[in-house]
Amino acid sequence: MPQIYCIINLYHLGKVKISMKKIYTSIDIGSDSIKIVTAEYYNKKIYVLASHSIKAKGIRKGLVVDSNLAINAIKDGIKVVSEKLGFNIKKVIVSVPDYNAKFKYVTGTSRVEGTITSDNLATAIKASVYGKLEENYELVTVEPLEYLIDGEKVEGNIINKTANKLDVNGIMISVPKKNIYSVIETVENAGLEVVEICLSGLADYAEVQNDVMDKKVGAIVNIGHETTNVSVFSKGKLMNTETLQIGGVNVDKDLAYIFGINIFDGRGIKEKFASAHKRFTGVGDLFQIKNNYGEIIRLNQLEVSEVVMSRLNQILNYAKKQIMILTKHPINYIIITGGMTEIKSFKNLVYENMGKDVIIYTESTLGVRDNKYATALGMIKYYIRKMKSRGKDYSMITDEDENRLVNPRKNKSKTEERGENEVPGITKLWGNIFKGKEEK
Repeated sequence: MPQIYCIINLYHLGKVKISMKKIYTSIDIGSDSIKIVTAEYYNKKIYVLASHSIKAKGIRKGLVVDSNLAINAIKDGIKVVSEKLGFNIKKVIVSVPDYNAKFKYVTGTSRVEGTITSDNLATAIKASVYGKLEENYELVTVEPLEYLIDGEKVEGNIINKTANKLDVNGIMISVPKKNIYSVIETVENAGLEVVEICLSGLADYAEVQNDVMDKKVGAIVNIGHETTNVSVFSKGKLMNTETLQIGGVNVDKDLAYIFGINIFDGRGIKEKFASAHKRFTGVGDLFQIKNNYGEIIRLNQLEVSEVVMSRLNQILNYAKKQIMILTKHPINYIIITGGMTEIKSFKNLVYENMGKDVIIYTESTLGVRDNKYATALGMIKYYIRKMKSRGKDYSMITDEDENRLVNPRKNKSKTEERGENEVPGITKLWGNIFKGKEEK
């Protein structure tokens, strides 16, 4: 049988334009750290291209208290991610505090001539909120509950369907203007354009969502550094949310007070040595540290874990009570996420306190395998779904940025290019492969 061979000219491969599809960047502004994630949406999947977490400055309990410090922190974080990507990030999705968020049922109508377009949908949504925002409040989003075409309820995508009239019934979510404007002003002063704002609850659901959850009532608890966010959902829609003024920093303070150490050492012990449940500790395991009087003390894991366990139990109890306040409906699921879930034996404590039906979410996406990134990644997923449901197609990068991402070689100076043995027009990956072969 004749054999057929295929020869690929790698020189010309570099001249072929490779579409990177849609690329988005999110900034999750927390009290302890600012998380930045850039991801690509391709073939209905999310691929993280770059991520970075930087110490937050000028932020307290999610609110901007020193804009200059916050601006510099955001700039530093964006610079790191931009260098990883090979182009400057210019547009972002940003998280905003959900303090005193309000939820209101709204309805809006749009006249249609022929088939429904994204403009018709946008008109109906705008009509639904017109004149309904309270003074000193700003719109975050409208979560559509149902669509009616000529009075008939319709499921799924409504774009391009024939109609004379479109009605949208939904939940209007708004927060105090000061919550939004301070964040947007800070981000814009860092040289970025804000294309979307997002609440923690909306992002968290987008990250953990599945088809079963879309049909039930449940809650998501995000335990952060200074606060704990509790959100309730019904059939995939955010119905209510509240932020509790308690979080991981309270554990740090407890350890610092009880053992006479500074709060930074308390945090280190919590993250590296303590267990969330005292049953899973070793009495013989010791941690040596200098106290506030300059004395060397030795702490055993059991006594440290008892302190941590006590405070975490309190946080979980507060979260359970808050869920009952936010909704009177039976809860079908509870999902816990946030950076605090990374503590050793946290799952065991939750099962004992709240039952084994509770789910401890684990962030498994390549490039952000830490629960502290869950909200930032969820923000991107939320935005993609929102744009898709409204019949819009959008990317946050330009063709020039895309070319720089696909062909990082073009970002190098001629001197740097001479120093690398690369095949012209091919990315670093291909160049390094050939370089390695020649060295052999």
